[in-house]
Amino acid sequence: MLHLQSSNLLIQKTFTEALEANKSGEPLTFDRIISDFDYTNFHVSNDPENKTQLFLSVRTKAWNSILNCDSNGSQGVLSYLAAKYTKLAGITVAGGSESGFDYTLAIDLNQLTGETIVQLSLLKTNIMSYPFYLAFQEFATLSTQNPTTTTVTVGRFNEETGNVSSIDVSSTLYTIQYRDNENMFIKPSNDRITVIFETFFQDETDKVFGKVFLQEFVDARKRNRDIQSAPQVIFSTEPPLELQNHLPKNNEVNDEASKRFITFVLFPRHFANDELQFKTVSQLTLFRNYFHYHIKCSKAYMHSRMRYRVDTFVKVLNRAKIDEDDEENGNTETKRTITGRKMVY
Repeated sequence: MLHLQSSNLLIQKTFTEALEANKSGEPLTFDRIISDFDYTNFHVSNDPENKTQLFLSVRTKAWNSILNCDSNGSQGVLSYLAAKYTKLAGITVAGGSESGFDYTLAIDLNQLTGETIVQLSLLKTNIMSYPFYLAFQEFATLSTQNPTTTTVTVGRFNEETGNVSSIDVSSTLYTIQYRDNENMFIKPSNDRITVIFETFFQDETDKVFGKVFLQEFVDARKRNRDIQSAPQVIFSTEPPLELQNHLPKNNEVNDEASKRFITFVLFPRHFANDELQFKTVSQLTLFRNYFHYHIKCSKAYMHSRMRYRVDTFVKVLNRAKIDEDDEENGNTETKRTITGRKMVY
């Protein structure tokens, strides 16, 4: 299977070209729109008065829902992104976002490095990681049993210990709306973080392929001991308990029938340090694209195999036809081999 990269290769290529041209003494003029998954667009442009100054702007459908993840309305995602990028060489936060975009970074080509270019290509992943960052912080608070945290006590099976224990579940549900009919929900508790994808299937065949595809996630984890430490995957047609009181009630019936819910259960071993956190978040944010991409690939492969089989049958039928010259000469007793070729005596 193909694993999608969390970095944007077109952004890497654009800034690499700009850096090389600037080193040669001939800086390029840029006004380039780069599209990514989930209705995300980037805009790379020059400062009109200084070609060595570039701007990288991003517009994503998930931006407003990510801003709403802060319960106090502080828009902490701006500080979160500034802390990640201002420490890199040649990057500063623009005074204001470009018109029509959500966030803008200013890049000085004279100070740009290869490591900085890689981090610029991860801008969308870093934006999507902010709700996870909040969930990791809340998990740390709940795991120390902070009495000031509003919690709800429930009983749940602990996969690591094999026992049913009483745990504290946060009343906060972080919601990322990255598509019109699809959302990602993040629910922290004191022993795990639950990530739920709400996905929408437009075709009936996609539902079948999706079920088979996700069932393999479950079966492979049971068969292979090497991946039993991977997050637990649960596939359901009904909303999980974590979403019972959060989903809107005015959804259309057809939409409800086409929606599926995919749950990942993250334990502390999946986000124990910064490296594991980044790897986990980058794979989860790309899961929806990875999932639907392979459904489309499976359908395309089956169609190509069916076309090949039909072409094979047509060739067999064509070889079985009687030649016109034999019919004109009245020779209808010509013997043929099993492949349809004439017997030569």
